Amino acid sequence: MSDGQGYYGGAGGHGGVPQPDPYPQGVPHSNPYGHGGVPQPNPYAQGIPQPNPYAQPVPAPRGTPYPQPVPAQFVPPQPVAAYPAPAVPQSVRAPAPPGTDYPGPAPRRSRTGVLVQFTLQWIYAPLWIAALVSLFVILLWTGASGPTGSDSWLKVNRTFIPPRRLKAELTGRPDVWERYLTPILERRIREAEARHAAGDGEVGDDLARTMRVKFSVRLYRGIGAAGVVRLAERYGWEGGSVGGDPDRVWIRRVFPAPPRVPAPGPQDPPAAPGTPWGPRPGRFALLLPLMFVLQIVYVPVYGVLSLLAFWVTHHEPDYWERWGARWTVGPRAFWAELSGSAAAWDRHIRRILARDTRRKPGSAGAALPARIRINLATYRGAGAQQVLRIAAEQGYALDPAYIPEPEACVRLYRPDQG
Repeated sequence: MSDGQGYYGGAGGHGGVPQPDPYPQGVPHSNPYGHGGVPQPNPYAQGIPQPNPYAQPVPAPRGTPYPQPVPAQFVPPQPVAAYPAPAVPQSVRAPAPPGTDYPGPAPRRSRTGVLVQFTLQWIYAPLWIAALVSLFVILLWTGASGPTGSDSWLKVNRTFIPPRRLKAELTGRPDVWERYLTPILERRIREAEARHAAGDGEVGDDLARTMRVKFSVRLYRGIGAAGVVRLAERYGWEGGSVGGDPDRVWIRRVFPAPPRVPAPGPQDPPAAPGTPWGPRPGRFALLLPLMFVLQIVYVPVYGVLSLLAFWVTHHEPDYWERWGARWTVGPRAFWAELSGSAAAWDRHIRRILARDTRRKPGSAGAALPARIRINLATYRGAGAQQVLRIAAEQGYALDPAYIPEPEACVRLYRPDQG
């Protein structure tokens, strides 16, 4: 009977003859599922990629039934600037001067020499200022013209070392020099932009005006001219030409031409009194003689105060003209303003125009100046439009490079000399 292992006494049961191992070790055997006993490849072997039976064929473009593979081309990376310059509007940015090379930091000064100068300046600076005041009084008393040539001997501040620069000179660190120079640069840029608003600047062919600011090496010794230009670019300015002086560096900014503002022409009807282009109200008649006498005293006083503060620059380049138009009266304008006569004002305007358009001495063929300025004190009782009428006789017109401000001055332009 069967015991679960085959028939009793059979070949596969207990007590039977052992059967040979159909899969002996070390002896290759044939695949029982193969054909003819030939070994078949393993269909589950790893490492052999099989085609995807569900892959969709990629249609070839028309006209190219057998497209050829295009080898990929290597594109080298483009260099990127480590510190890109801040963007400045093209309308106010001029091209950099060709061949400009800004030097780096200048050699450091001796610490001993810096300390000696810082100590002695508190003694010689007051004596220097007192000597300048005495010289001015002597020149004013004698009527002499004074020394000619360079005025560098007047600049006491050039030899003065403030405490903040003393630290920069002693340490020599670029970051300390930058902290010292930054407020100075900001102040000078503000003053230059204020002077531009008041009418200063070099007028170009496109009526744009260029402002320039100069710095001496004593202000930027530790960072060099290149450091000054880098700081100026933060405020929309750029480096100018270093010129032939290695101890100076210039920065500049080009301001675009102002927009056109409507203004009356020489042939237009006269402007009404009290309007910007019409006659201005005259000053009190009894006050004019008093002002004429007192100005003999306070004008020299103003000159002395200006000498004592000669290192202080005003925000307006025409500060004296604007101030003097209110508190002084010229000897030629005295009768015109006192009488209020239109003919007297016309004669005064013509005298000032003849003075400002006078040819240079010794150059008979010199051209007339292209741009002149007439202050309010010249045409107060006649009006700014009357200046345009009289100036048109000599070929002058209202200057388009400036915004008209008839309450203070009239700027004239001669196109054939521009």
